[in-house]
Amino acid sequence: MTSAGKQATGTAAPRWTEAANTATGPGLQRVRLDDELVAGLPAAGPGRAATLLAVHARVLATVAAEREVHFGFVAPGESAPTGRRIEVANSSWTELIEVARAAAPVTGDCEIVLDLSALGGPPAPAGAAPLWVSYDLGATPQLIVRHDRAVLDDGYARRFAGYHLAALRAAAEDPSAPHHRRSLLSDAEMETQLYRLAGRRAELPRTTFHELFEQRVRADPARPAASHGPATLTYGELNARANRIAHALLAAGLTAEAPVAVVLDRTLDWLAAALGVFKAGGVYLPVRPDFPADRVAAQLERSECRFVLAEPGSDDLARAAVAAAGVDAAVLSVPGLLAGAGPGTDPGVPVAPEQAAYIYFTSGSTGAPKGAVCEHAGMLNHLLMKIEDMGLAGRDGEVVTQTASQCFDISLWQFAAPLMAGGSVRIVDTEVLLSVGGFLDELTAHDVTVAQVVPSYLEVMLTHLEQWPRPLGRLRSLSVTGEALKLELVQRWFAAYPQIALVNAYGATEVSDDTMHEILDRAPERDFVTVGTSRRNINTYVVDENLALVPLGSPGEIAFSGVCVGRGYINDEERTRQAFVADPFRPGTRMYRTGDFGRWLPEGRIEFLGRRDEQVKIRGFRIEIGEIENKLLTFPGVRESAVVIDDGAGQMRNLVAFYSGDGPAPEQLRDFLAGLLPEYMVPTYFHGLDQLPLTENGKIDKKVLKRLAGTLGHGGATYVAPTTPTEQRLAMRWAEVLGVPLERIGRDDDFFELGGTSLAAVRMLIGMNGALSLKQLVGTPRLGELATVLDGHRGAAGAARAGLVQPLSSVTNPHHALICFPYAGGNAVNFRALATALRHDGIAVYGVELPGHDLAAEREPMADVPQVAARVAAEIRERVKAPVLLWGHCAGAAAALATARLLEQAGTPAERVFVGALLVESAGELRRESAAAEAADNATLLARLREDSAYVELDGLQPERVDVVGSAYRHDVVTANRHLLGMLAEPDRHRVGTPVHVVAAADDPSTPGYETRYADWKLITDRVELHEIADGGHYFAGSRPEAAAELVRAACAVQQPARVGGAA
Repeated sequence: MTSAGKQATGTAAPRWTEAANTATGPGLQRVRLDDELVAGLPAAGPGRAATLLAVHARVLATVAAEREVHFGFVAPGESAPTGRRIEVANSSWTELIEVARAAAPVTGDCEIVLDLSALGGPPAPAGAAPLWVSYDLGATPQLIVRHDRAVLDDGYARRFAGYHLAALRAAAEDPSAPHHRRSLLSDAEMETQLYRLAGRRAELPRTTFHELFEQRVRADPARPAASHGPATLTYGELNARANRIAHALLAAGLTAEAPVAVVLDRTLDWLAAALGVFKAGGVYLPVRPDFPADRVAAQLERSECRFVLAEPGSDDLARAAVAAAGVDAAVLSVPGLLAGAGPGTDPGVPVAPEQAAYIYFTSGSTGAPKGAVCEHAGMLNHLLMKIEDMGLAGRDGEVVTQTASQCFDISLWQFAAPLMAGGSVRIVDTEVLLSVGGFLDELTAHDVTVAQVVPSYLEVMLTHLEQWPRPLGRLRSLSVTGEALKLELVQRWFAAYPQIALVNAYGATEVSDDTMHEILDRAPERDFVTVGTSRRNINTYVVDENLALVPLGSPGEIAFSGVCVGRGYINDEERTRQAFVADPFRPGTRMYRTGDFGRWLPEGRIEFLGRRDEQVKIRGFRIEIGEIENKLLTFPGVRESAVVIDDGAGQMRNLVAFYSGDGPAPEQLRDFLAGLLPEYMVPTYFHGLDQLPLTENGKIDKKVLKRLAGTLGHGGATYVAPTTPTEQRLAMRWAEVLGVPLERIGRDDDFFELGGTSLAAVRMLIGMNGALSLKQLVGTPRLGELATVLDGHRGAAGAARAGLVQPLSSVTNPHHALICFPYAGGNAVNFRALATALRHDGIAVYGVELPGHDLAAEREPMADVPQVAARVAAEIRERVKAPVLLWGHCAGAAAALATARLLEQAGTPAERVFVGALLVESAGELRRESAAAEAADNATLLARLREDSAYVELDGLQPERVDVVGSAYRHDVVTANRHLLGMLAEPDRHRVGTPVHVVAAADDPSTPGYETRYADWKLITDRVELHEIADGGHYFAGSRPEAAAELVRAACAVQQPARVGGAA
């Protein structure tokens, strides 16, 4: 009886081509079977056939990390195999044998062919397989493994034979035992994986980073320690600043391991603050000042943080977050502490290596951030690893760039390692990074020797350097981290800078950052870049779902143990229990399961295969997304790749591939992958973008791509290509700003449905040199219609006369119309999401485009509340035929209420006024808000909007556009408050008969006490109702459009109880 296996081409099979030797030709391995083992097998016939088949299935399921094995059997007298499949579930040997017997019901001896190729493909005949196994159960029982050395080396073949022998012995000794509980690995292989592949053992001093920094201070206090912009601090100056902050925290009551939120921009003060927290024995919790208050509040609440360090520009955010979190926290101003008379001496607080050092919040698969806690010992081990591998020890004049966001864990080593090694850290602003030339200037001007970037940024940097070549000064090592590093990028780097090493870093926040390094001085010869080998004091495993070691070369989950492993997620026992487990191989130590998929290569490096949570099933087949992405990267010219799942309509699920690069067409990529992967792994759709979208940490943003996949390449409408010169010119402009392939943009496409945002609209219109306005784009977002407008020579100047009320949706015979007034500084586009949510409900949505707010048009005078209300009321009476609902968001509520009064006076009252995110404030508070808005400059106002998530899209806006937004915001706040002050003084002049519906989000810090205070609106109306939205912050109409839409639907249903099915 013979069984054979074909070389694997699926996602989970071993990489047979990674043979350790270069020999070719046939190989043969023989393993003697002892008599006792043979005696334990059933007699010849169906029982023996089923047993040997079960053994083979168990081995191949282990090797390939698959629960399902395809095979075939050749019955007597037959020439072709009959295909079958066995599911190797967690069961006993007896049950598995019965599954095999049912799968291949033979009555006598037959050939069994086991196929490792793509599920669903035809089984390979034994003679054509590069690997097959047979048994000779005659006078000298033996197991025979034949293999092609071009595919599989002798060492692996011997191990493969050993796996069969172990499985045979287990099945014969105890058929009732669970087959998955017994390892197939030999003692020698276990020893290799547990000890030889582990990182080297190195002494770890019982001290901390900040204590070693203090030693550097005492040795040479005048040495430059850190610089930012034109400012530089010596070791002595930085230490003194950190000490003042540490003493202030201790005076405020800080105790050991108490979290301290540091809400500062990346400056020298931020650096001193982080050091001060370590020195005081606290736990460093970095927070970006541009985060929304509700997000910061969630972190403070989860970590039970009672101390917050802030600065002017972030203190308002800090206080709002503290209030929203409901914690009793002290907010301390770092500039104030540094300007005070606090002591500059080391506080001398004892800090043990086992104490918690920091908390970094990372995104979770459930959407709720997780706060990973790591200890000083793990932090120190990682810093020593960086100093060793980046060559920072024993060198004078080492300068390391600090480029990462303070909430990205790599930001920590970027400043701590050089300070511990006696070097200097150069803080590089985000604005400089966004200008590649500016970043390169930083490298040369400040004699940078070591830098770190993410692969996506490296690609942009290389493209710049290839176009404008230049030397990189003293740079000798560049670390790359955050996502998979592709071979093509490495090849381009060494072609340009062969003398500058690349270090591919791999790890996780939960294990004190990086745990593996691949140090490269040339491009690798294989077709991918590994993540390297285990580093000092770190144990690396590749395990299966039961935490058993998988065979060398087989895929499994990457896990780590040792001093690197953190404590878990703060105040989150459930998720900590899932990821942090007891190390089954080293009692008394913790293991962290990364959720990453990888495999050991023959020389002891690990190949990264992708995220385990990116395994999906398509048409019943299990697919590893990373495998497809890696194959795409091997196509010439592809720079970036990402694959997402589009659920489509009904039960249909499709793979959608996104890529950037020069030259490749979707058809080429489809044909290329079809030659490498099974049919079910070839994506249905391919979309080329100029650059793939990135998260704030520089990783490819698959959430954005998943949304984009829903709008590209699979619409039901017939594609109609742009035909006129104007349509073609518009399509080209859309392709540039939206990153959508030109060939996918048709004359019936909607700018916003293709992914257009407020910023994308502004960028597109600016490039049109005033030929169109934002009003026109909002009112006519379809390409063909917009081209008609453009051909009619209605430029931006003419658009000012086109009216303020702009349609945001196209609804035939609407039964209601919703008119939306934007918040301060906003525009009609802010209600696009709400309009989209209501587009199938028979409710036409209009946005009010306020005069002087169009960023793309020529400047026009702004209007106060009475002027806006008069114009809008007139346009409603003239153009809107359906019953009207009004929505005013925050400052926009003043104009909405004024419009409601004018409509009543004209005999055409609105049915409802929704007042979003606004309560009745005192006259003193309104005057204070107006004074603050008038005193702030435009840049400060825009920063405030970004913090509140109102204008997160406007990062990087040109200065003249910043002035437009800032001026508009200031004007809107002042004029709205002036109108509301008049309402407080003379409420009868502002009364409305229209019911007022107050809408508030539970997490909006600007509406405290809304549960009772909503009734204050009875000052001007007899009918007031409250509607609460669970979350969404201050700008919930955009962040939670479906929740807002549901309130509008409910209001319309009250007026039309007989209506069924939405729009007529």
